[in-house]
Formats: sequence, C-alpha cells, structure tokens
Amino acid sequence: MSNFDIRRLYVSRTCTLLFYAYNVAGVAVPFAFVTFSINRLCLIVYHAKPFFKKKRWLIICIVCQWIGEFIISLPSIFRKEPYCNTELWGRIYTCMMAVFVPSFINIMLNIAIFIRVRSATRRVQPRTNNTSENSNRIQQARISPREIFLLRQMIFIFLTFIIGWTPVYIVNIINPILHIHPIISQLSILLCEVSLLSIIINLFMWNHELRQYFFNKIRHCFVYI
Repeated sequence: MSNFDIRRLYVSRTCTLLFYAYNVAGVAVPFAFVTFSINRLCLIVYHAKPFFKKKRWLIICIVCQWIGEFIISLPSIFRKEPYCNTELWGRIYTCMMAVFVPSFINIMLNIAIFIRVRSATRRVQPRTNNTSENSNRIQQARISPREIFLLRQMIFIFLTFIIGWTPVYIVNIINPILHIHPIISQLSILLCEVSLLSIIINLFMWNHELRQYFFNKIRHCFVYI
C-alpha cells in the first residue's frame, strides 16, 4: 500500500506538471497575438518616442508575454484529481484563457489601432506658415501601407487560429458531460490541423524573405547531393 501511494503521488505530480505545460502551450499562441497588438499600438500612439522603436522594447514585450503565460497557467497546479484526469473547471479555464479572453483583448486593441490609423489618415494639414513644422506633423501622422498590411495579416492569422481551435476546447468541455460522437471529435481535430496549415500557407505566400530563405536552403541541399 505504501508503494502504491508513492506511485499514485508520483503519477499525480507528473500529471500536474503535464497539465501545466499543456496550459502554457495552449495560451502561448493567442497571447502572442495580444503581445503583437500591444506592441503595434504603442508604436502608433507613441511614434515620436524612440524607445518603442528599439529592440529593447520588443524584448520586454516577449519576456512579459512568457511571464504572463506562466502566471495564467498557475491554477492548473491546484487540481485535486489523483489521476491524469482534467477537472471540469480546468477545462473551462483553459478554454477561457486560450480562446475568449485573448480574443476580447485582441479585438479591443485592434479597434484602438484602427481608430488611431483612421484618425491619422484623415488628419488635415494645419494652416500655418511654418512649412517644416507642417511636413513634420504629416510625417508623424502618416501610417505606412506596410504597417496596415501587417496588421491585416495578423488579424487574419488570429481569426484563423481562433476559428480552428475553439471547437476543440468546446468539445473538450462538453465531452465528459454529454457523450459526443467520435466523428465530431475527429472533425474538430481536423479543423485544428487545417487552420494551422492555412496559417503556414499564408506565411509562405506573403513573406517573400522567408520563402526565399527556405528555397535557398533546399537548393543548397540538392547542390551538395
């Protein structure tokens, strides 16, 4: 019995660690989009401050993102199941943190970004005699088409990810309560894979530098063969 209790305690702790890693992995991608939106919003709002254009600000965003993900996943440590079973509240919490909460935050941030971009593009040139001051204000207010294109691409990728992964989390919540047909579970998993494949294809279609980099690597491999 003592050996059995030790084994059960070891299995329980191992499962807790695995579920913690599962939660971190689950919230990593959606909160990466949130971090990107925060980064772009600060670049647009504080365009006159050089700090937000440096790599230091980018590193701070990435570090804060990972710290936030580790903190968000902490409730999974307090599970009470002795075996590798996820409690219902844990499934709901993971779904909320991986889908609904980052979606709401990202929507609010992107609305703020587009309001700022719209106001910047509609800004009328002030009527003053100082031509250099006018040109400086217009240059600061102007948002490059590349920035707008990048924002649209990130929104598209985020929506593709959310649409693809939401059914899996919902099925994971409902399945212990109501028996779901295995075909529905398999279709939800297939939708996840299709969404990830769509994101990869989109990345290769619109990122010329990345596409050229991989093509050069493949060509070099065939040259050495």
